[in-house]
Amino acid sequence: MKFTKLGEKDIRCIISESELVDFGLNLDDIIERTDRTKEFFRQVLDIGSKQLGMGRKDGLHLASAQISVLKDNSISIIFHETSVEEILDNLAGNDRERVEKLKKDIQEAVKDNPKHLPKKIRNDIVDVMEDRIRQEGNMTPAVMAEIRQIREEIERDEESLRVSENRFRMCAVRFTSLNDAIRFCAVSDHSGDFSSAFYKSGSEKEYYLVIDRNDMPIEKYSGLLFNASEYGSVAELTDAGRAFLISHSELMIQTDAYHKLRSIEEGTI
Repeated sequence: MKFTKLGEKDIRCIISESELVDFGLNLDDIIERTDRTKEFFRQVLDIGSKQLGMGRKDGLHLASAQISVLKDNSISIIFHETSVEEILDNLAGNDRERVEKLKKDIQEAVKDNPKHLPKKIRNDIVDVMEDRIRQEGNMTPAVMAEIRQIREEIERDEESLRVSENRFRMCAVRFTSLNDAIRFCAVSDHSGDFSSAFYKSGSEKEYYLVIDRNDMPIEKYSGLLFNASEYGSVAELTDAGRAFLISHSELMIQTDAYHKLRSIEEGTI
């Protein structure tokens, strides 16, 4: 992935077709904007913001994505970031008191989870938008359909989050070399209450970092696995899968493998 800063609020990312495949996505996923695609966009924007020093901590921010397919089938994504406060200020009209209350509700909500607004608050924002459109006399059938689609997407996001909270509690990251495993742990920096162990395949030259989410928030856990997918392949690991891995592999690091690998100089263990 190659990131370019286009302005104070704009980031461009070029992603090759092979990189998309590494993330388990294809062009159809990008065009259709599936739940997996939206999570992918969030993670890409987060990585790009950090690389370019554009991380913003002055509130909750949203981003639109302009996508184009290049001649070599790589993807160009231009992210434009704006704050929720800016959006609400533009929608306020004569309903300033209602908007100010909503902004305070948002500020309280993001203290607990800076990357996800509760369903009620998201619907309240849509209510403000819908009322402003009605006041301006622009509530056409097409606009009504778009608002209905937004509300349906809020419902889908909530269901997707609920499912995600109960899946992928344990994953295995497969590396084709020891250096790749060490490099991933060295360049990433994730803290949190997660467990990890490290195995070497008994039959092939492969290494597995097993990560158990424990109580780590789903957003941080997703970020950890997203970073890992740049260096190896990530797969959900069931209890049966872990038992198979243990019986066919050599245990190299039993506990806290991620942080122990971080402290190893590349090429040695």
